[in-house]
Amino acid sequence: MKLIISILSIGCFFSVSAQEVKEKIAEKKYEGYSYIDAIAIYEKVAEKGHVSVELFQKLGDSYYFNGMLDKSKVWYDKLFQMENQTFDPEYYFRYSQSLKAVKAYKEADKMMEKFYALTNDYRGELYVKNKLYLVDINNSLDKFTITDAGINSEFSDYGGYFKDTKMYFVSNRIPQKNNKKIDKWTNQNFLNIYRAEFSDSAKAVYIDEIVDEFNTKYHESSPVFTKDGKTMYFTRNNYNNGKVVMDKDKVIKLKLFKASLENGKWGKITELPFNNNEYNFAHPALSPDEKTLYFASDMPGGYGNSDLYKVTINDDGSYGKPENLGDKINTKARETFPFIASDATLYFSSDGLIGMGGLDIFKSVPDENGNYSSFHNIGAPINSERDDFGFVESPFKNIFFVSSNRDGGKGYDDIYKVKVNPEPKKGIIINKVIDEISKEPLADTKITLLDANQNKIAETVTDAQGNFSFNDVRTDREFYILVANDSYLAKEFRVKGIEQNNQVFEVAPKVIKTKPGDDLVKLLNITIYFDLDKYFIRPDAEVELAKIIEILKMYPNLKIDIRSHTDSRQSEAYNLRLSTFRANSTRDYLIKKGIAKERLTCKGYGESQLLNNCTDEVPCTREQHQLNRRSEFIIIQ
Repeated sequence: MKLIISILSIGCFFSVSAQEVKEKIAEKKYEGYSYIDAIAIYEKVAEKGHVSVELFQKLGDSYYFNGMLDKSKVWYDKLFQMENQTFDPEYYFRYSQSLKAVKAYKEADKMMEKFYALTNDYRGELYVKNKLYLVDINNSLDKFTITDAGINSEFSDYGGYFKDTKMYFVSNRIPQKNNKKIDKWTNQNFLNIYRAEFSDSAKAVYIDEIVDEFNTKYHESSPVFTKDGKTMYFTRNNYNNGKVVMDKDKVIKLKLFKASLENGKWGKITELPFNNNEYNFAHPALSPDEKTLYFASDMPGGYGNSDLYKVTINDDGSYGKPENLGDKINTKARETFPFIASDATLYFSSDGLIGMGGLDIFKSVPDENGNYSSFHNIGAPINSERDDFGFVESPFKNIFFVSSNRDGGKGYDDIYKVKVNPEPKKGIIINKVIDEISKEPLADTKITLLDANQNKIAETVTDAQGNFSFNDVRTDREFYILVANDSYLAKEFRVKGIEQNNQVFEVAPKVIKTKPGDDLVKLLNITIYFDLDKYFIRPDAEVELAKIIEILKMYPNLKIDIRSHTDSRQSEAYNLRLSTFRANSTRDYLIKKGIAKERLTCKGYGESQLLNNCTDEVPCTREQHQLNRRSEFIIIQ
């Protein structure tokens, strides 16, 4: 139940056929932002078999704007299954976001392509320019470890700001005393600000009661403090001094407030002068020098549902005119939850910039003029398929916090602790490529380094000696090396970091010069052995026979004679019979794999052509005897 601009207002609403009455009631609730109530009524209408573009749009939107993207997908599915219907192209974007929530990225990307084709929108352009965005996002998977912060409840907990070792965060876990009001948007309690104390090891020790000085019966959120701890900016519904102010549509908007610490208690709560009753202003963030306040708003003149703004805080405590951060950061969707880090880096959430789905957290480093004109998705595992937001620094080394409604959480929204992992050890891969037959080095051969998921990491070519290298390779990772040369069969080798360094990779030529009498076993530098007294094809022999089969398929006019041999153990008659079985077994195997039998002859030679001196009565090792249990593939045409 995060306070995103497009869902942060509190609506007030007033209360033919029974179905039409239900739709009218649902529409009132929908227009009054009572989305949870509207969902229940709309779904009852849908259960009765009613089908319409508007019904499916309203149901999908009700879930979408509540951050329940897996459920919005169900109704957008039905919307897009309707034939001969036209609707706002924005639904292609919302459908894409909803598909990402269930990891249906291929379908989501197709929707983005259609969205861009229809609108030429900046959000679609970002996707078209970086269709491999998931590779970039997942590159940071090992850089961080994300865990439950230890302060979550079964309700909504999010955001936060550290003052010393205390985190001020937001929750609707317990209604404030005597507060029976319910947020009609979510049908949950209103949000209030809590405190949590953390130990030196960044472990939550205890949670304070709600801060009564500034919590009301409506929403409070997003506290941020000055360095001296005497001033706090925060978000609240348009409610002050016990009075509620509504806009022209009878909706209570959000505003930015300022509070001062006096005698250990917060007082002098005043709203900032640039607020407007008709629009939302939320999620304050201070620059490191505390001279600029950043926030999110849906005021006119922006680019989307909510934009990021900044306003100067003058020395006398007055404020300048709010300035939009521009179209390099803001989109036609939602940009929200800004946070300015101690190094002036801007962190914010967006569902308009390209990401994993829902709100993703982005970072933007100021340029030389102090402007934010570029951005970078901070990646997984910080971002997920759902809403990720509320980045905040902590006083603990290499630890920060984020909020998310991702799967596996304790409540509706949860706060997570993120630890920056130590930089992994890296090294240099140095290997060599040679011709499998001639053993000569292969120059100018393209080498591609792939990760375990077959994503390209880097590319190079071999030098005159067939050598190649890659720098900054993780020593603890498994990689694949793809060797490609126009004159050779492409081959892939699996390596683990630099543990298998200085290897020689052999590749087979596409064209092999042959003549009658040549043995394919020697040309291909392979070995095909049989077990003692056996004639079945061993698994390791199948791998080598696959190379023979490949050559026979490449050269359909080639004919070969299969010659099988045994060692000297057993009688000559027995060995002759065994070798004949082996020759026939090999021929049958090749025929089974698609080689015409007319191209194959075979014969067993028993122990008549030993490769060594392991004759009868000569002591030999098992390995020496195995050298004689072999097959040859002699080219006869």
